[in-house]
Amino acid sequence: MSSPDDRSATPSATPGTESEIPASTWHLGRTPAEADLASLEFALMAAGAAFERYVTQIALLIGDPELTYNEIVILHVIRMYDRPKDATTIARLVNRDDLANVQYTLRKLVSVGLVKKIRSGVTAHYATTPAGADWTERYVSLRSRLLIDLMTPTELAEENLAEISRRLTRLTVLYESSARGAGILNPHRLFDEPTAEH
Repeated sequence: MSSPDDRSATPSATPGTESEIPASTWHLGRTPAEADLASLEFALMAAGAAFERYVTQIALLIGDPELTYNEIVILHVIRMYDRPKDATTIARLVNRDDLANVQYTLRKLVSVGLVKKIRSGVTAHYATTPAGADWTERYVSLRSRLLIDLMTPTELAEENLAEISRRLTRLTVLYESSARGAGILNPHRLFDEPTAEH
């Protein structure tokens, strides 16, 4: 006799029978659209993990000082357009809401000599030092050799990269909106069973 798993893998062709089970019984993919979204979410997670490994591996080749993934990302953001930025702006650019941890990372980058702190009235701004600029230039050189050279002209086409960026930005907005919506819900009332009528 076939197990339920066997039946779900090969749905019956006979309509109306007990063994007529959708090909996809994944809890995140109850409909084709939900299954496609779940596949996209897993692709995003895989891409994020691969990106983090790529960034940290390049950093290992550059060597001293050793930096974590978050420190590398923030260092690049500080150098962006070679314009000093305050901690709040930096946190916003990397989509972080843990400002205290961002400030800790900034202190670390200052302590290893890659970033300098600039006072502007009551606000502190951060800019890369010559050592920080040299570190990021080494990163750019390795990025070109290890990533850009692997990409096809089609993958590097401005319109393709712009479209991917636009779609990812839209997804970011949707997930942020969903997170805000979840924040105002009462978790104790979400899954209440309806009261049975007598």
